[in-house]
Amino acid sequence: MCGIAGIYRFDGGPVDKELLVQMGTRLAHRGPDAEGMYSSNRVGLVHHRLKIIDLSDQANQPMQNEEHGLVIVYNGEIYNYLELRKELQRKSWKFQTDSDTEVILNSYLEWGLDCLRFFNGMFAFALWDEREQRLFCARDRLGVKPLYYYSDGKWFAFASEIKALLGLPNVSTRANETVIHDYLTLGLVDHRKETFFTGIEKLPAGSYLIADSEGIRIQKYWDFEVSSQVTTRGWFFEEAEQFKNQLKDAVQLRLRSDVPVGSCLSGGIDSASIVCLINSFIPPEHKKQTGDYQKTYSAVFPNTPLDEGHYIQEVVALTSAEAKRVEPSAHAFLEELDDLLWHQEEPFSSSSVYAQWCVFRLVRDSGVKVVLDGQGADEQLCGYRKFSYFFLRELANRGHYGRLFRESLLLLKNFTYFKNVDWRHSLRYFSPLKKWDSLSSLVKGQRAVDKGGRPSIGYLGSMAQRIKLDLTKYSLPALLRYEDKNSMAFSIESRTPYLDFRLVEYLAALPLDAKVGHGWPKYILRLAMKGIIPERIRQRKDKLAFDTPQDSWIRVHWKNAFLRAYREDGPLSAFVDQRKLNDEFQAYLRGKSWLSGNFFFRSFILQRWAERFSMVRA
Repeated sequence: MCGIAGIYRFDGGPVDKELLVQMGTRLAHRGPDAEGMYSSNRVGLVHHRLKIIDLSDQANQPMQNEEHGLVIVYNGEIYNYLELRKELQRKSWKFQTDSDTEVILNSYLEWGLDCLRFFNGMFAFALWDEREQRLFCARDRLGVKPLYYYSDGKWFAFASEIKALLGLPNVSTRANETVIHDYLTLGLVDHRKETFFTGIEKLPAGSYLIADSEGIRIQKYWDFEVSSQVTTRGWFFEEAEQFKNQLKDAVQLRLRSDVPVGSCLSGGIDSASIVCLINSFIPPEHKKQTGDYQKTYSAVFPNTPLDEGHYIQEVVALTSAEAKRVEPSAHAFLEELDDLLWHQEEPFSSSSVYAQWCVFRLVRDSGVKVVLDGQGADEQLCGYRKFSYFFLRELANRGHYGRLFRESLLLLKNFTYFKNVDWRHSLRYFSPLKKWDSLSSLVKGQRAVDKGGRPSIGYLGSMAQRIKLDLTKYSLPALLRYEDKNSMAFSIESRTPYLDFRLVEYLAALPLDAKVGHGWPKYILRLAMKGIIPERIRQRKDKLAFDTPQDSWIRVHWKNAFLRAYREDGPLSAFVDQRKLNDEFQAYLRGKSWLSGNFFFRSFILQRWAERFSMVRA
């Protein structure tokens, strides 16, 4: 995992090396093990390396193939690089390193732009082709790795993080009103191509970009569709076995590393499945030393409804893994908020980001550089409560009333449906227009809504469409941003087996009732993990988000900090009516506000973010 950045000049002028140094310096935390720069004619590239595969200096970047006039900077991992390397060697391509970076270069020489379809991994790279005089940038299918860019007709600049672009000529810290309005009213982030910074955009997931003398062109190279089928048979034993084998292969591929690998463990079924599958790869003769091979990292909140320590302990007891835990605190959050915002770069929607931040610091402090994580399972397998509701709507719309009645009863039996639900926050999925129109007197920026349109985040008449929207727009992109920035802040590489594109395509093609069935969300995962994970976790009836005790933290520990933010005539006044916001917050403290703690948290974070980056209104 690494930090990459670069500049391409459309006018053919030379690239200022001092600017490249400045960009690289702001990315040093992503790759503290080595650094390098390339500059020639109209292009300049910079790289900071975190050594994971082929630890030799030969694998440092920018990596060049001088014979063919290629140079690349790359962030990520191509998990199937060994298989691709063998195939390319059969085609007579030579290798000077054991790195996956060189596999990308030779793949480009063999297949051109079409090389992307051969890669199974997470990646963002920029490849300069001297002969074609073009810069080829690409991002992995699901957007696990980021690539931000700025272009004004004279410059095209890109980087792994926004902060590397902020010091460039003509790049200002102007706030994007449309993105901010979506954030305040609906809690959405990372759902648009635009960022919170006007003029800075993201290369969309599953897309590549060409920059040459004609400008920039973006092309999507991968997509998928989610099946809307609902079956009548209801059982998916064969599919569950296939799913288990595919998940097992995805996990095993992501254990490829020349440095130690650990796992994040929350106590839920997603992460428990990964940890237990990893355990199955440990040879029997080494089972007594499992802790040397299997290390887990968790955030816990003792004596709160969010604590999953007892579930975590069940997984640890089954696997004999070495377990480490951290207890995030409300006080430490405020102390570290400036650093957290600097690394996240854009506002975030809940304090769960801080819990993850603490876990990755724990990983760093233990000496491990790579971890596996369960990101992406909830979106694909309908793990969120809203999808159970959407499934019932789907059955009603199709006239499957008998099935609707049975599934309703089973959901109430098999799932603790009403436990730990923030109903005011959840209403946005069911009556978003009426609900958030009432915010118009509080949140400024109707012009932003008129200009950018209002996202529809509720049930749109198609559960399949809604699943895809969560994967590509409303949920997963934000979670991947949080994970990338938090892990990279501590020079940690985080890998996500559930987002293996083969697994994504397989699950997308399954009927809806393979995902929500017999009263269970994640039905096929529960079938697949029978006998592999602790039974109490496989049949958990509650759904706890990876979260913090946010409401109690706001009311008890953060109240004064929030009041200071709301009363000051600072950046927040450009986006909300601070007098009305303060009145509503006082009502919230008394338990009388119709707004949830999530809204007040977002308002507070927006204020602190604007101060941290010296934002001005657009």
